[in-house]
Amino acid sequence: MIEMVSLIMNEGNTEINTSAVQQARNPMIEVNLKLPLWLRCITHLLKFLKPILPEFIIKLRFINLLLALEKAGLEYGNGLKQMEKIPSPRLMKSHLPYHAFPSQAIRKKCKIVYVARNPKDTGVSFFHQYSLGFPPLDYKGSWNDFYQLYVNDKTWYGSWFDHVLTWWQHRDDENVMFLKYENMKKDPKGAVKSITDFLDISLTEGAIDDIVEFCSFNKMKKDENVNFSLVVGDKDKHQFIRKGVVGDWMNFFTVAQNKEYEKIYRERMKGSGLDFEW
Repeated sequence: MIEMVSLIMNEGNTEINTSAVQQARNPMIEVNLKLPLWLRCITHLLKFLKPILPEFIIKLRFINLLLALEKAGLEYGNGLKQMEKIPSPRLMKSHLPYHAFPSQAIRKKCKIVYVARNPKDTGVSFFHQYSLGFPPLDYKGSWNDFYQLYVNDKTWYGSWFDHVLTWWQHRDDENVMFLKYENMKKDPKGAVKSITDFLDISLTEGAIDDIVEFCSFNKMKKDENVNFSLVVGDKDKHQFIRKGVVGDWMNFFTVAQNKEYEKIYRERMKGSGLDFEW
């Protein structure tokens, strides 16, 4: 979505999206990482030494992490400060629930595109994010252990139900667009067109087709500017951009877990008018 919106705002100009990593172009506002000066100096030095460093040095966890931080531009400060450096109209991303979203953005009616994914696939995806293999994404537990955290709302950003339903309540706000990941997978071109309408931007059919192609899952998986697993982490175990399919939860949820979660889902979603494909 962040790549789609970025391209739409730039009339399909893919050069902008390939000019820098996503975090540097479109900061994540809740990211707040400020490395000490000595560590920033080492990070910058590694950037220039990487071409001549032995492979076993680059694969060291500490070195690997510093190279990823440099690649993401995170050492320059937090997401909000990065955003201030970008000329308007600017684009930012966030995983924040409605109650924690910047009040200024709500009050000033900034355009907000919210993407929701069915909770079972979200849980599995979250498990792999937790387990990427570098701090703080270095979870060592099994899926069964993680499921207990997830089902009891003890993962980052809290309850999936609270998160999604509070944004769902604002789906009719003039500045909010609510999309389902599953629908985007079915009809990516339709998703691009609906976003252009929402943002009041007119694009040619050719530009829309280019955006759909550029943002295809297989293409993004190979893009170092988006897929951080290409520069950090254990690439044989957990991927930042992994499958992107609908229904992968069936490879993880046990029969008992699925039965339990279905009961919770029915209770928490009752009367909301919101449903998802599994």
